[in-house]
Amino acid sequence: MKKLTQASLMAILLLSLLGCSSNALLNNEQLDPLLPKVNEVKAIPNHTSVAFEWKSLASKGITGYNIYRADTNTYLRSPQLTKIGSIRNRFSTHYVDRKLRQGTGYTYTFTAVKNGFESSNGKVMSVKTLPAFEAVTFFQGFQKTARTIKLIWRPHSNVKVSWYRVERRINGGEWKWVGTVKERMMSEYIDNGVMPGNLYNYRVIAIGFDESFSKTSNIVTIQAK
Repeated sequence: MKKLTQASLMAILLLSLLGCSSNALLNNEQLDPLLPKVNEVKAIPNHTSVAFEWKSLASKGITGYNIYRADTNTYLRSPQLTKIGSIRNRFSTHYVDRKLRQGTGYTYTFTAVKNGFESSNGKVMSVKTLPAFEAVTFFQGFQKTARTIKLIWRPHSNVKVSWYRVERRINGGEWKWVGTVKERMMSEYIDNGVMPGNLYNYRVIAIGFDESFSKTSNIVTIQAK
């Protein structure tokens, strides 16, 4: 049998003690349960992102951090977390996880890193992103000509709104994205593709700068003549 190095023996011993659920040997970092855990973490959710702040461990020799995440529903069925980010600056105390689904629960934990070793999981926390904001109001539609329908609504009061998505359904079919209104204060859309005899449904969704979105507006229904 080949002689095992001291580091290999340590890794095998730690794995046997902590079991397969530990986050050892990720990114070639070996688990060291003696390293301080990242337990003092605060989370601030937004619609499509979550910001984190934690107490620095630089005074304890920590050189970086790893961030792990799972969808909360998935985590409840199988408590496993996937690494989504690494920070290689011992003075860092902030992180923002972006491009998340709106109104969705996520589970997170942080680990501390030092010279190729990683701590055990720190505080495990569940965070839910903010839900859809309020829909546009005063949404109305008018048939102006045989081929034209005009839609109007009140500009959304939320200054985070960047643009509007206009969707249309014909004769009870599928909803389709048919128009984009690029300014928050612009509050009309003109559909020039109308065919007499069809039943048209319209709805509007406000979209934020961070790709968040509003609740769906009320539905406008017009029987084209």
